[in-house]
Amino acid sequence: MWRKQCAVATDNLLELLERIRNNDYQAFEQLFEEHWRELYRYAHKVLRHASDAEDITQELFCDLWANRAQLQVRTTAQGYLLGALRKKILTRFRDADIRARHLKAFGATLEHGAELTFNRLVGHDTRAAIQRQAQALPPKEKEVFLLSMLDDFSVKEIAEKFATSEQTVRNQMNSALHKLSPYLTRLLS
Repeated sequence: MWRKQCAVATDNLLELLERIRNNDYQAFEQLFEEHWRELYRYAHKVLRHASDAEDITQELFCDLWANRAQLQVRTTAQGYLLGALRKKILTRFRDADIRARHLKAFGATLEHGAELTFNRLVGHDTRAAIQRQAQALPPKEKEVFLLSMLDDFSVKEIAEKFATSEQTVRNQMNSALHKLSPYLTRLLS
């Protein structure tokens, strides 16, 4: 009996993924409702930080929807979701390691007690170019991005300023960075 239920659940999940690939947003919402909690628990178990686990699980679903046309499941559907989440977690660990090594290298060149900020890393012309590019963002994303990246506000300070949750600020920041990342990569490389 249990194998039959698992087979039905797997078939339903494969069907949901196929419907998502064909732009069915209701199928996406159903997938989210049915699997978000399980994926979040796994991410939390690995990352051991609730907001990071929430962020990475949300990123997974955002990427799934954004890249739905290229969606190809070569394993089981549940294996696909868990594998995609594991890949995101590993990427987060790798990026954190790289960031820590760079900060350590930059920190060694700074005076003792000096704070390393985005503003100190980029020149006036670069700041102006980033501000111009940010004008294309939706109003809230633009404000959050500029306050965070150019005015050195923390997520908490921005959330307090706009009387919103820190998670909302993180989401807006992630969205802005995602939209601007191709431009920023070209500009800062």
